[in-house]
Amino acid sequence: MDKKQRILLTMLELSAKNGLNATPISKVAKEANVAVGTIYHYYDTKEDIVKELYTIIVQDLAKMLVLNRDISKPFKEQYHQLWLNFYNYFIANPSAFFFMDNVAIPPVIDNEEVDKNVVHYRGMKEFMMQGIADKHLKNVELKLLMQMGFGNLIAISKIRLREELVMDEQQIKDAFEMSWDCIRFIE
Repeated sequence: MDKKQRILLTMLELSAKNGLNATPISKVAKEANVAVGTIYHYYDTKEDIVKELYTIIVQDLAKMLVLNRDISKPFKEQYHQLWLNFYNYFIANPSAFFFMDNVAIPPVIDNEEVDKNVVHYRGMKEFMMQGIADKHLKNVELKLLMQMGFGNLIAISKIRLREELVMDEQQIKDAFEMSWDCIRFIE
């Protein structure tokens, strides 16, 4: 692993564990076994490291979301696969989850940075819009629909990662059904 990768990984792990404010560059340098000057060789500011990590995680998550999605299946089954992929990504990558939970909101990650990364979710956005058009999903503002549909994933991921609940197969199924019930179109 090269120095830049060590810096990124160390910032990810420390900020996920301690929060961004409790993760000074000096601590990142010490834990990554690099000089502080080396960090500033690659990045102008701590915020630049955070923005790069945010982009990396968004790109990685976006790729994982579409894994195993069979477009020949009914809409609900496709949504279920996206939902499970989202959940499984964060359970398999707890540092990425806690990093995003801590920093992926303004003012840490500003709206400009969020907007730059929206392109990575284009496929999911189009899928959800098609679901609205085909009357599988409620016809509401897309951002609201996605928050309601995927927002509970943040909550159950946190519950699972903090070991507050096991999140066994039945509990995951129940959480999915609650998510689906929240966004599905009802005549």
